[in-house]
Amino acid sequence: MKKMKAAAMGLSLCLTGSLLLSGCSAKATDQLISIDNGKDSISYGYGNFVAHYNQAMYDLMLASYYGTSSDYWTQKDSSGKTYEDKTKEQVLESMEEQYLCKKHAGEYKVELSDADWKKIEKAAKKFLSDNNKQAIRQMGATEEYLKTMLEYETYMTRVKNKIKSAAKVEVTEEESAQSTVSYVKFSTAAKSDTSTGQQTALTDNEKKALKKSAENVAAASDFKKAVKEEKGEVQTASFTSSADASESQTLPADVVKAAQDLSDGQISKVIEVKDDGYYVVRMDAVYDKKATKDKEKELKEQKQEEAYTKVVDGWKKGFSWKVDKKLWKQVNFEDRFAAKESAKNDNK
Repeated sequence: MKKMKAAAMGLSLCLTGSLLLSGCSAKATDQLISIDNGKDSISYGYGNFVAHYNQAMYDLMLASYYGTSSDYWTQKDSSGKTYEDKTKEQVLESMEEQYLCKKHAGEYKVELSDADWKKIEKAAKKFLSDNNKQAIRQMGATEEYLKTMLEYETYMTRVKNKIKSAAKVEVTEEESAQSTVSYVKFSTAAKSDTSTGQQTALTDNEKKALKKSAENVAAASDFKKAVKEEKGEVQTASFTSSADASESQTLPADVVKAAQDLSDGQISKVIEVKDDGYYVVRMDAVYDKKATKDKEKELKEQKQEEAYTKVVDGWKKGFSWKVDKKLWKQVNFEDRFAAKESAKNDNK
């Protein structure tokens, strides 16, 4: 799951509560997080609200994939943690990041104007009016919590932008230069029965026929026409020209390695990738200006993000952020959120 946050100055959700609230002994005023050895704190009520706000965004998104009855929050990722636990971890990380950005905002001459506060108040009131009472109660939302979350998010966004824009980052031509190819793949992977899910390996004759199709494309002068005649699909991919072939995330290393030996317009021989398929590649541009420019922008953004993360990590040194784990455990995603019927109809 990706980290999700409230958009600065906006909180547009249209929810209804889905189940009865689970029992909880914690009080909204209980101290959830002790900051700088008790110099400041964050309440259970606020932390509980932020967690359920994030849950609600996921519920609206995931229900369309898994259905409202699916127990996706208890599913585990590759680390063995449930999606609920991972999301709650991300919520704590996000709250700490936001707190630190607000704390250091003065260093970057970031402050909220009267106009900002008016927008925040308006967004908070609109959120409360757009969502039904059960959803509001289930989320633990109050106007105070909504305004606080928007305040933190706005500070973080603006401080982050200041740090990123001031970061001195360099992207070299070697890092960004992109080659772009067109390719076709005749898959030799096992066929799957959509009704039973049963996998059936291709026969030797089927593989021979696919290889012959690939050979016909490789021998042709008109790549796209040949692919169409062999009932294949032309796809495109770009990769860093100077990088090791294994670094490509789109194409197998053997395919990239073969492509790197081609000149503009040249078509490769058949490239066989075991248990995958037969590939044929045409080099569209050894140096693709547009793809290179896009890659340069992507790398610059990535390096600016790294510079920002480095600053935040520096703030964390000597900073105390202690979470009451017993209290945090009482925050759970057993009760679901759903879109209000009127909102569904509006989107039709």
